[in-house]
Amino acid sequence: MIHKFATMIADSLHKNEVIEVEQKDIYVYGYEVILSSILNLSLVLVSGILLHQIPNAIIFYLVFVITRLYSGGYHANSYLKCNVIFVIVFLITIAISNLLYQDMSFVYLLVFLSIYIGSILEYAPIENANKKLTDEDKLKFRKISIGISGCWTLIVCILYFLVREYALTITITLVMIAILMIIEINNRKEIAI
Repeated sequence: MIHKFATMIADSLHKNEVIEVEQKDIYVYGYEVILSSILNLSLVLVSGILLHQIPNAIIFYLVFVITRLYSGGYHANSYLKCNVIFVIVFLITIAISNLLYQDMSFVYLLVFLSIYIGSILEYAPIENANKKLTDEDKLKFRKISIGISGCWTLIVCILYFLVREYALTITITLVMIAILMIIEINNRKEIAI
């Protein structure tokens, strides 16, 4: 469905002589990404509204998108699977955050952050098959991923003492990103065998 809408937009641009026929595939892919992102945001916000978790939904979305932009990770083979997995990851994040809220000590928070940081240091960036990275880009994305990790760690440490709920949401989101990175690495190993 997303591909169909993206193709319709690109066809319209070509028909109105805004783009050349040679550019159509690039525009289709770009619009697929935009439409999928809008759908993901909408699904998370609606889920957040239904669960009375709007601030956590916004935090999850921002942390997930900003981090994954540079770290990479698991990629589904269709937009439908991507959207479903994204919502499931959000729901798991909220469920775990709610379960751990009362018992989450600062030490446990640091342990969870260590899992995330370890996966960033070991694997980031993970290339997307549709977006190959040059060696220069890999180095740049790696440095940015590490910098983002440092920022999240600082934010979480401060928020733990101010608004523990948000610190926990960020932390569990980061752990979920780490899990998705590990899943992607393992999937690639299985394919290589």
